[in-house]
Amino acid sequence: MKQQPSPRVENPAGLCEDCVHARRVASEKGSQFVLCELSRSDARFAKYPRLPVLTCSGYAPRISTARQE
Repeated sequence: MKQQPSPRVENPAGLCEDCVHARRVASEKGSQFVLCELSRSDARFAKYPRLPVLTCSGYAPRISTARQE
């Protein structure tokens, strides 16, 4: 029986993908993680949240500097 390929996730980090509080961190071995900067001042937020994050009370979208035409 042929195994179906996994569906591709558009934003593997979910809301963290464009949140001002999220920062990508790479390990020495090349693994990548998303660090939530809110975790430094608020214990309700996980330092490294389980992805994809679908809901978050601290979510704040980055303001795009791209010019809208």
